[in-house]
Amino acid sequence: MSPLPGRMAVRPGTGPLALEMRHPLDYFLNPQSVAVIGASTRLHTVGGRRWRSLVEAGFLGPLYPIHPTAAEVLGRKAYRSIHDVPGPVDLAVILVRSSLVPELIRDCAALKIPAVVVITAGFGETGLEGKQIEQNLVRIVRERGGRMIGPNCAGLFSASGRVNVLGWHPPPGPIALISQSGNMALTFAQFAREKGLGFSKLITVGNAADLRISECLEFLLTDDETKVIIIYLEGFRSMEGRALYELMRSRDSRKPIIVFKPGQTETGRRAALSHTGVLAGEDRIVEAALRQCGTLRVAESEEAWDAALALATLPPLRMGTVAIISDGGGHATIVADTADRLGLRVPALSEATQQALAKILPARSAVTNPVDFAGLAEEEPEVVPRALEVCLADPQLGGAIVAGHFGGYFKIATEELGQRERTAAREFVEVVRRHAKPVIIHTIYGGERLPALEELREAAIPVYGSLEASARAMASLWHWTGISQSHSTPLARRSHPDPAHVAVVLERAASHGPQRLLLEPEARELLDLYGLPVPPFRITDTPEETAKAASDFGGPVVLKLVAPGIVHKSEIGGVLLNVSGSEAARAGHRILLERARQIHAENPRVLVTPMITGGIEIVIGAFRDPQFGPVAMLGLGGVFVEALNDVELVIDRPEVAELDLNPVFLLSRGAAIADVRFVLD
Repeated sequence: MSPLPGRMAVRPGTGPLALEMRHPLDYFLNPQSVAVIGASTRLHTVGGRRWRSLVEAGFLGPLYPIHPTAAEVLGRKAYRSIHDVPGPVDLAVILVRSSLVPELIRDCAALKIPAVVVITAGFGETGLEGKQIEQNLVRIVRERGGRMIGPNCAGLFSASGRVNVLGWHPPPGPIALISQSGNMALTFAQFAREKGLGFSKLITVGNAADLRISECLEFLLTDDETKVIIIYLEGFRSMEGRALYELMRSRDSRKPIIVFKPGQTETGRRAALSHTGVLAGEDRIVEAALRQCGTLRVAESEEAWDAALALATLPPLRMGTVAIISDGGGHATIVADTADRLGLRVPALSEATQQALAKILPARSAVTNPVDFAGLAEEEPEVVPRALEVCLADPQLGGAIVAGHFGGYFKIATEELGQRERTAAREFVEVVRRHAKPVIIHTIYGGERLPALEELREAAIPVYGSLEASARAMASLWHWTGISQSHSTPLARRSHPDPAHVAVVLERAASHGPQRLLLEPEARELLDLYGLPVPPFRITDTPEETAKAASDFGGPVVLKLVAPGIVHKSEIGGVLLNVSGSEAARAGHRILLERARQIHAENPRVLVTPMITGGIEIVIGAFRDPQFGPVAMLGLGGVFVEALNDVELVIDRPEVAELDLNPVFLLSRGAAIADVRFVLD
């Protein structure tokens, strides 16, 4: 996205002389001054909570509470109007009732405030009238060079900018979150507190009337403090899915992007529409788009955070093979089962590795993989890093998952054992650092702040309280390895048709109700212009011409009725297959003309083309999705997959609404398109 025109400023962290054009999001996340319109002296209210969180964040620049009567708010001098503040404002936060928002937006625009957050609800999510008001707010802000987040959002947080207008306190860390829901932002913040890693940036976009998710993502991809990005996504405005898809596909950064998008059911889609006024979109298209543009999609909220925790703290899993080291068989079985189901492998350890483990573990222990301490670690926690050292030294293993009760052994023994656990944790950290392989630890005490576990967390070793989550997190590392290695730029187009010639062909389309259709001869001509494999054909007007064409092709042919208004030829008997010989071709021509007469078709003609036999029959189609634009569909054996790959013709010509190639035969010598239908807007 283009930066705000004419706004040159010192960007925080780049030095006093580093003047540059700032990205619009920089004014929100690294402002030099903030005004809160609706800051309240009642700290339990929306305006009070957000003003307090901003003050307590330690913002270094001027803060201006706007209040109609108060002299000060939390020790800061208050101002009756945004026009009364003594200096320029980078960021304005609006927290008043919806009827007052338009006037305040005009005030902000008059002062050329570059960044405005509207937390107030009651706009586009309420219906058409609300959408119109919302669009007017955007127009006013943009006319004076500003941008807006919201309305109907929960606010934002920036660790680097010391900005927090959420009303609650997210912990800092390397994970960025973009959320269409304030409640889900709060949910992720609770995960962050429980699991010991927090946020670099947190942006709730609400209705996203102006600044969209794609612009937020663009900024975060270049943010040095952000290692992983989570997007909570309920739906899209028109073509917003395509914008997000194109950005992700073209990005240079290999920064992991995790997407949690509900709305897979009709009920969920209705809920998304009523929440932020966006359409959830057809899930199979969303799934294909996210997969192709190199993101990691998750199915559950906690799964999103668990994946981000692993991706933000651990080195890559370069091989999908892991050791599972456990206190007992039950834990090991569940972790191994989950890991295997998610595409990881838990191979039998090499003979050398098994012998090394046997030297430090009792004879009752399993040493094949999973590895079982068989009760020893509860008495001698030092054995945990020793066993880990042996496993990580195995060149056939990419990483390890340690599962059980580590960190809380002392709870069933003595305090002295707790000190030994803490020492073991420090040795554990040293082992991990030496081998530079990803290690995840599960413990039933994962939700507690125990000394040994804190040693691990401080060393960026993620701790999980769920057996399944530990395996899912390791699998997310492996999946991301595959994504980052396979993701590539789109292939260059292979066809370069003459645009003028294409336009002439499309102009021949005949009206059919509210849409226009290309007859099959023109449709085949158009495919040929784009280099698609169209078998030879001939258009005939008389039985004799049809007989001559059949003879020239030298084998069985297909006869098709061609006339304006005929969409589905097979439904009226307008297709004759496997026609052999001149006499059969003449008779076939007469049959088709009689069927055309029965339905009062005008100017009927016959298309003659060789009969295609053998091969695999598939269907290929393309259409325009309201959120993602051109989408291609491939059907095979009753299962179809949708993909947003290059649909060159549909991208080139926006008037093409639908394209059906059905059937297409996959032959040893290549593909052959047997039938085609174009629908134009």
